[in-house]
Amino acid sequence: MGGVLAFLSFAVAIGGVVLIVAGIRWLHVDSRLRVRIEGQAMRSLGQPARGWQGLRPPRIPLGKGRDRDEIEKRLRTAGYFEPGAVDVFVFLRIAASLVVAVACMATCWAVTGNPFKPIFPTFALTGLTYIGAKYALQMRASARERLLTAEFPFLLDLMLMMLESGVSLDQCFRGIARDERVAVPNHARLVAMLVEDLDRGQDYQVAFERWAARVNVNGSRELAALFRQSLFQGMELVPALREFIREFSQRRVASAREAIGKITVRMVVLMLVFFMPALFIVLAGPPVAAIFDTLRSNSR
Repeated sequence: MGGVLAFLSFAVAIGGVVLIVAGIRWLHVDSRLRVRIEGQAMRSLGQPARGWQGLRPPRIPLGKGRDRDEIEKRLRTAGYFEPGAVDVFVFLRIAASLVVAVACMATCWAVTGNPFKPIFPTFALTGLTYIGAKYALQMRASARERLLTAEFPFLLDLMLMMLESGVSLDQCFRGIARDERVAVPNHARLVAMLVEDLDRGQDYQVAFERWAARVNVNGSRELAALFRQSLFQGMELVPALREFIREFSQRRVASAREAIGKITVRMVVLMLVFFMPALFIVLAGPPVAAIFDTLRSNSR
């Protein structure tokens, strides 16, 4: 009975902590929204915006400093550009760790009758969940980077064909965002965001910098600089695009060779683990059996 009460009290405490963190988060979002709305209203009336001091809850004490910068960089690489993406990831990371801890304690209570015995699996699985969240994000970022790198030659080929047919660079971007969502689905979405920035009145230089930050692949910033030079300095774009196409094609071939090498290593490991023991049993079984039979006959 005491174990049941301890488990229920711990579950209620965990649920209360989760509700408190969620409530503080919503209050913080509400305060930011009120500050923004009040500032816009004051500007529309021609008055200076007042400094409204709402409730400013403390941030989650995790995900700061170097860890926060690393998470933010990986989130951008993975394709999450929202302002609160870091806070959402940290909150989900902590929530997942708490859920795993509660599940482990419930399992221990069901097996041993005490949610804290044994305690090592609970700590181990909770820590692995907390650490594994960042590795899962890294895997998602690496997968997106591979997809964008693989699509870059097709994107640049489309741009090259459009430019050689006499289409301007701005019309080239708009055509890709509108008509090429099947050929280059990932890049077409990013180019559509670039076109939206230009339609809002942003400068080409700022829009290209934002596009390069969203792509976040090796060579994207150099390509954005090339677009700026072509628009503002009259640099010829077609020869440079051919060089970029050759470079990204070579990267694709190198990535394919690297994948083939990894598959070969995995196949060797699988053969050593699963095939070689069975082969040793088949080959060495009859001689070993004959040796044991000879030893038994000699002992008699």
